[in-house]
Amino acid sequence: MRDRTGLPEGLLKKLEKTQLTLASKVVLEDGFKEPIELVAGVDVAFRGDVAYGACVLLSYPDLRVLEVSTSEVEVRLPYVPGFLAFREVPAMLKALRGLSKKPDVVLVDAQGIAHPRRCGEATHLGVVACVPTVGVAKRKLYGRYRLEPLWPDTWTLLYDDEGRPLGFIYLSKARCRPIVISPGHLVSFSSALKIARSCVRGHKLPEPTRLAHLKASEAARSGGSSSLRSRPG
Repeated sequence: MRDRTGLPEGLLKKLEKTQLTLASKVVLEDGFKEPIELVAGVDVAFRGDVAYGACVLLSYPDLRVLEVSTSEVEVRLPYVPGFLAFREVPAMLKALRGLSKKPDVVLVDAQGIAHPRRCGEATHLGVVACVPTVGVAKRKLYGRYRLEPLWPDTWTLLYDDEGRPLGFIYLSKARCRPIVISPGHLVSFSSALKIARSCVRGHKLPEPTRLAHLKASEAARSGGSSSLRSRPG
């Protein structure tokens, strides 16, 4: 039998349990070396039942693209809000592991702990890959805040129902909706905000996730994957 989500009966509870287990392992303290030298952005696009992941490695703080790794993974789960990690993280993880160098911090086009079970895709990926991650989402999934930021490069705190911090509602660009920045794993609240802000270059999204989004969409359109490193210069 299947429930209303189309998943086998009882599977959703198992996925919830997995998320809670991963959330219990989250460390909200900086686990990266200073100074940061390499950052990466990851995102996923879909074509039919295939997820195309992209991971873009950049130098930091100048954000020069060093390498691009893409992946393709068959998807077996339907779209269910709050459980996207089980559809997308396998492709993200494969693309991340395709890099020749390990980034100091990974920015993920998704939620970090700003999630009903404090386990968005950035958190899921960070714990599984044991890498510092920051969630940079285009819209809020969960939480509440008092005032929306009105000016570029301003923010307000995002809280859960118990008043615990989840992240930040951040206005990165004028005449755009704010984005949600939240720590994923091995990154503190202050560092998550600082790193994401420092990666904004005139667009709504920070460069690592913006470029990863473009590369994932490109891979999905072409229906193929590749892994390459750009030449220096």
